[in-house]
Amino acid sequence: MTSANAQRSARTVLTAALLLIGMAWAAAPVGASTAAPRATTPTCGPKTVTAHPAPGVGHQALYAVDSAGTVTLLEQSTTTLKVTDADANSGWKEVVIIGTGATVHVGFQQVGAPEEQARVWARLNTVGTPGTVVNLVLQSCT
Repeated sequence: MTSANAQRSARTVLTAALLLIGMAWAAAPVGASTAAPRATTPTCGPKTVTAHPAPGVGHQALYAVDSAGTVTLLEQSTTTLKVTDADANSGWKEVVIIGTGATVHVGFQQVGAPEEQARVWARLNTVGTPGTVVNLVLQSCT
């Protein structure tokens, strides 16, 4: 290797090293004083269970979730539900957490107040005549 090639190789290595050091410095964590505030952990009340007649295999039913919105469930079989729609009321947003299964779960959160939540779980009965009752479990958080 000639002296000129060795110098170019050294400059290339030095340039790459300086670039990596600069990138590492730029990616360093920001101090705690400028970090975003942590979200408040909500305090949730007791769960309430309400039994509703199941819509029947292949049919849907609409269920109200407190003042947060509504959830539409399809009874796919006597053991499986599917969330076909979740609509949040004004000032709320929704997220389907578990959309299909023996138990489905949808959460609602008030916009601008993330600790204000309404949670809903739904499951079909497994005793008696399976699939004839939807047990709706509601929980409110503040």
